[in-house]
Amino acid sequence: MTVTRIPLPAIKAAIREVCFALEERSHRPPFWASMTEDDLWRELVACILGSRVRFEVAHSALERMGKRRLLCERRRSSRFKQYERDVMEALSGWGAPDQPNRYPFFQVRANQIRRAAERLYESGDTLHSFLEGSRDIRDARRRLALEVSGLGPKQASLFLRNIGYGAHVAVLDIHVLTYMSWVGLTEAPMRSISTVRKYEALEEAFIEHAYSLGYTPDRFDLAVWVVVRVAKEEQKTWE
Repeated sequence: MTVTRIPLPAIKAAIREVCFALEERSHRPPFWASMTEDDLWRELVACILGSRVRFEVAHSALERMGKRRLLCERRRSSRFKQYERDVMEALSGWGAPDQPNRYPFFQVRANQIRRAAERLYESGDTLHSFLEGSRDIRDARRRLALEVSGLGPKQASLFLRNIGYGAHVAVLDIHVLTYMSWVGLTEAPMRSISTVRKYEALEEAFIEHAYSLGYTPDRFDLAVWVVVRVAKEEQKTWE
């Protein structure tokens, strides 16, 4: 069942310790209704940039966009083709091509960010109005994955979690999917999930598993992410 050299009981014990630490911190994400539109857009762009890219690289790219004021309303709400070119320049690290955190998919992501901006702002709409028009968190996720370029169900779930739209979701990234394989929640290891329907089915299994162990899904999936990520890095040192 498991491919890690760290015994599964040790993995579970580490996850339990991380859950306790998160409980002690009692961290709560910001409440989306009180956030500015710029802050919501920044969180959305961060989730687009974070798909299949290391956190450090995505964060560096987001910071470059921020320094060029590409996350503010004036830049993202008009002249969309120029906005795409400016975003692509920021992501590519133009002027410093050898920097270690150069974003790898700068053309694809710049196009996705531009198309997301067009969908949300071209007709005078906002992320606030988009979220207010959703029935619940699952409806919001389905709409985000369907209508907003660059967001699949995992990244949409992460966005909704980060802005405090709801806690009853799980962010099923590759590390969480690896854990699900280790404990028998999936029949075979998976790297990604192709459809919202499949995502929701696996999410229900993960959430039930979390509650059966006495954890809420929002803390449990973060703890799993931390522990499995470290376990994989440890395994690399042994190979």
